[in-house]
Amino acid sequence: MAEHGITQAVKLASNEVPFGPLPGIAEAVAAAMHDTSRYADHDSDELADAYARTLGLTRDHVAVGPGSVGLLQQLTLAYAGPDDEVLYPWPSFIAYPQFSGVVAATRVVVPVRRFSIDVDAILDAITSRTRLIFIANPNNPISGALRRGDLERLMNGVPADCLMVLDEAYHEFVTGADVPDALDHLEKFPNLVVLRTFSKAYGMAGMRVGFLIGDPVVVRAVYATMIPFAVNGPAQAAAMVAIEHDDEVRRRCAIIVAERQRVAQLLRRSGLGLPESQGNFWWLPAGSRSAELAVAMEQRGVVVRPFPTGIRVTVGLPEENAAFLGALAVVRLADGSVTDEWGAPTGARAIRTAGLLDGLASAMQRVRSAPAEADINRLHNQLAVRLAGLLALLDGVDEPLVALGLDGVERLADRLGALIAELGDDDWTTVDEKSSELLASFD
Repeated sequence: MAEHGITQAVKLASNEVPFGPLPGIAEAVAAAMHDTSRYADHDSDELADAYARTLGLTRDHVAVGPGSVGLLQQLTLAYAGPDDEVLYPWPSFIAYPQFSGVVAATRVVVPVRRFSIDVDAILDAITSRTRLIFIANPNNPISGALRRGDLERLMNGVPADCLMVLDEAYHEFVTGADVPDALDHLEKFPNLVVLRTFSKAYGMAGMRVGFLIGDPVVVRAVYATMIPFAVNGPAQAAAMVAIEHDDEVRRRCAIIVAERQRVAQLLRRSGLGLPESQGNFWWLPAGSRSAELAVAMEQRGVVVRPFPTGIRVTVGLPEENAAFLGALAVVRLADGSVTDEWGAPTGARAIRTAGLLDGLASAMQRVRSAPAEADINRLHNQLAVRLAGLLALLDGVDEPLVALGLDGVERLADRLGALIAELGDDDWTTVDEKSSELLASFD
């Protein structure tokens, strides 16, 4: 505010949730302050055991660390060194290249393709020296997510002596029907490691508590590289309370998700397309104008996070999101060329995309709220016909999809919505292959 001479601003740059502490956390932290002259439990055993039970696992499958980022550092220290490779898509979480550099490992970077993780490129990049693969799912900052089939194909192609690290920091905000829960694959793949955190959905960014879930061998290796007493006593006490508030966390996440979807559609209706988001943030594909646009937003009281090819904007409360939309509108009025390098549909095509997604959402809502089985079957048929029409628009099939069943139709609708949201200006004439692949995945 001092830099730009303004008197108020909203911060939408760090993917924090806009709510206060969960009930009981402030009291638990205050009580824990009486014991700060004593060291806390180094391994956070009580917390690890409690968290493991919420997942239906035993304590030896869980490590607790100072946020998921602390556990990422411990993993890198435990498993990679100067003769090894660390592989990750890009853009992604900045900690991946940072920690790879700390251990002098070779960084192998696979570009994100059309706002999505390029699974084939990752598999092609694996060598005998690859020790760690880091994938944020949902991706930070791009906001999209791997789908179930993508993850299974990836895991089947990763060698057993390479750790596949799924960073699920934004797991609680996921709504996509076909976005996997990586924990479901732990039993089949001992080299799969899952990271979760209380910094985002649980509103404990300032307390630093994260979790690693994986094979006990990996858990022991990670604990061996942790600095002593990394998770302090008040943070452990707060996390023990937070575990008991899943219902409140889900309620808060639902508010964020509703705002995420509402604002995304408003942007599309205004002529600015953007990719589907499965996190608590949006990705604005502003290209090389990103830094310029971010500064212009700051000057109007909205702090966002610029990257070389786009801008990440955290979902806030309605009034914060209104400030974001207002600032962006003013910037566009002042300089219409600021969106010339936008990497998603703009203008009429963005508005058309919004209309397609509105119709799809309306049809799905009617199916889900149908009061009787007969109504569900009738609306299911209508939804199948609507989907066939949308696929026909994308040069796919032109016949009803009733045979998929209601669950299959809803999953297809979710995938189709994501596909439409990601189409760029040049993609609308070349989507036959993509839409056909999408339909084939439901055979």
